[in-house]
Amino acid sequence: MKKTILIALSFLVFVAAFPQVMLKLKKQKKREHFTVVNEVVYYDNQPFAKYQAKTYSLDGGELVEEYNLMLIDNKLEKKQLIGDLIDYISDRHQGAEVEVEIDAKGSIFNL
Repeated sequence: MKKTILIALSFLVFVAAFPQVMLKLKKQKKREHFTVVNEVVYYDNQPFAKYQAKTYSLDGGELVEEYNLMLIDNKLEKKQLIGDLIDYISDRHQGAEVEVEIDAKGSIFNL
């Protein structure tokens, strides 16, 4: 009886943890496409964004670090790449807030 309960609990823990493990692996796979050289972020060895500023602010009395980047390729077709970039930079700078600016001129992101 104890073995059955133990096996069932182990199975439930595995089922509960599996989606989180898969999500983490998927995020790592997306990060492999990004690299940083000096102030330029590359995606698949192509210039993708450029660091513009590092700022600090107080939010509810806590110091918040923020990085601002400008998208180099404003003709981007996959909006998800912006989210992937934000995840990558946030992880690179240990949870800092990240903003990505996009020049609307000639972009798919109309204002």
